[in-house]
Amino acid sequence: MQFVVLILYVIAAAICGMLGRNTAFGFVGHFIVALLITPIGDFLVQIVARPSREVRRKIKEYDVE
Repeated sequence: MQFVVLILYVIAAAICGMLGRNTAFGFVGHFIVALLITPIGDFLVQIVARPSREVRRKIKEYDVE
């Protein structure tokens, strides 16, 4: 039972990493944060996380003034 909970926790952390791959922390950063402070805490971090340079550059390219 404990092993199943551990596997689910790591899967949830990996999902957080996937969701955060376009932020400044990237996949690895959000995966580690999710492991350290729980996936729910990492999701809150993702809400305020800055987009990656590539995403910000694309937004700037399509910005119409």
